[in-house]
Amino acid sequence: MTAADQPGFISRSSQMFSDSQLAEIHDASLEILRRTGVRVQDSEALDLLHDHGCLVSDGDLVKFPAAVVEDALSHAPSRIVLCSRSGSPSVCLEGQRTFFGTGSDLPHTLDLETGARRLSRLSDVKDTARLADSLPNLDFVMSMALPSDLTPATSDRHSFLAMITNTSKPVVFTAWDEAGLADIIAMAESVAGGASELALNPFLLAYLEPSSPLQHSEVVLRKMLMMADRRLPFVYAPGGVDGASGPVTPAGSLVMANAEVLSGLTIAQLRQPGTPVVYGSGNGPLDMRTTVTAYGSPEFMLHCKAMAELGQRFYHLPTWGFSGCSDSKAPDVQAGIESSLWILWTALSGANLVHDIGYLESGMTCSYEMIVICDEIISFVRQLLGGIELTPETMALDVIDEVGPGGDHLSTDHTLRHFEECWYPNIFERFSHQSWTEAGQPSAVESARQAARDAIANHTPEPLPEATVEVLEGIVAAADHTAGISQ
Repeated sequence: MTAADQPGFISRSSQMFSDSQLAEIHDASLEILRRTGVRVQDSEALDLLHDHGCLVSDGDLVKFPAAVVEDALSHAPSRIVLCSRSGSPSVCLEGQRTFFGTGSDLPHTLDLETGARRLSRLSDVKDTARLADSLPNLDFVMSMALPSDLTPATSDRHSFLAMITNTSKPVVFTAWDEAGLADIIAMAESVAGGASELALNPFLLAYLEPSSPLQHSEVVLRKMLMMADRRLPFVYAPGGVDGASGPVTPAGSLVMANAEVLSGLTIAQLRQPGTPVVYGSGNGPLDMRTTVTAYGSPEFMLHCKAMAELGQRFYHLPTWGFSGCSDSKAPDVQAGIESSLWILWTALSGANLVHDIGYLESGMTCSYEMIVICDEIISFVRQLLGGIELTPETMALDVIDEVGPGGDHLSTDHTLRHFEECWYPNIFERFSHQSWTEAGQPSAVESARQAARDAIANHTPEPLPEATVEVLEGIVAAADHTAGISQ
C-alpha cells in the first residue's frame, strides 16, 4: 500500500509558532479566564465549577484558576476513534492524520438539475449523505442542508435519520436542544446495540459551539453535560467573527477562542474525566466592505492552522478544521481556487477532523458539484503529500540501464507494474483538444454534476436492518407527536 492509499496520511513541513510562542498563547488564554472570565448560563455547570475552586460572581460569571484548567487538560484523551455505523474503526483522530467531510445546516442549496439557488430540503440531507458515502476521499458525513420543508422543532431528528440511513461512514451531527440530543443518542444506541456499545464504538460526534465572546449558553451546556455523562465524543468549537464578536487582530481572536475552548473542555472534564473532546475553532474576519464573514480569507486559514498547532503540539488533543469552502456563489473559478487552497493548507496544517467540504456563499449554500470536485482535490493533495518513495525498485537503475539511451520505457515490465500508481483524475480532464471537442467540450463542473447525479441514483449505501429502521422512525415519530407536529 502506498502512502496515497492510506486515508488521512500526510507529511508536514512548516510550523507557524515556536514552542515558546504556543506557551505564550496558552498563558494569555489562562489570563483571560482568570481576569475576565466567561459566562456560564447553566446552574449545574456553575455548581460544578464552584465546587472545584472556580470563582462565581455576578450570577453566572466564572473565573478559572489556571490549575483547574490544566488539571482538566490532563484528563482529556489525545486519541479519539470514530467507527463506521457497523462498529469498525474508521477515523482515528490523533497526531497529524487528516480526515475530510461535509458540513452542516446550510439554508440554501444549488439545485442539482437547474443550478438555481433554492431553500434546502430534507431530500438534500439524504442525497448529500448518499453522495458522500460514494466518494472515496470523504471520511465522514454532516447534514449539509437545513431542511426548510420540516418544522424546525424536530428537524434535527429527521436529519440524523436521513444521514444514518444513507451512509455507513461516521456522522457529525447537530441537535437543537437537550431533548433532541436525547432522541438522537437513543437512535444511535439502537443502531449500535446499546449504550455501552455506542460509547465503545462511537459512529457519531456532536457539534457544539459556545457563544462568542466568552459565553456558554444553557442550551449548549445541557448538551455538553449529556454527551459527557455518556462518554460520547463532541467538538466544542467557537465560531467568532473577527471585528464583530471577537478582536479584529488574528492574535486577539486566537487567544479568546482558545479561552472559550479551554473553559468548555474544563467543564466537560470536571463532569466526566476522560470525556473525548475534539479541540478547535473557526474564527474568520468580518469583511468591513460587505459585512460578510470571509470563509476564503487568509486570516481564517491562519486561525485554523494556529489552532491545529495548539491542539496537537501543546495540548496533544484531536483537532477540528475547515476545508473545501468558498465565498463564491457558484461552483466557479473562485470556488475552485479557494477550496483547493483550503484543502492543501489544512492538509499541511494537520488538523484531524476537517469539515465544510462543498460550502459556498460563506457558509450559506450547499453545492453538490463542489462536493465532488473537492473529493478530487483531496485525492490530488493526498497523492502530492505522500511524497516520492525511494527504493531500488522505484529508482529503477537496472531498468534504466537495460533500456539505455534513446530506448523505450513504455513497453517495459517495470512500467506495467507501476503505471497505476500515478494519480488519475475522475473529474478533471486530460484529453487532447480534438478528443475534448469530440466529447462535447466537458467542463469540470459539468462532469461533477453528472457524477453527483449518477451517485445519488445508483449508489447503494450499506442498509440498516429493517427492524432497526422501524425503531428509529418510531423515535422520530414520537418526537413529532410530542411537539404536536404532523409531518
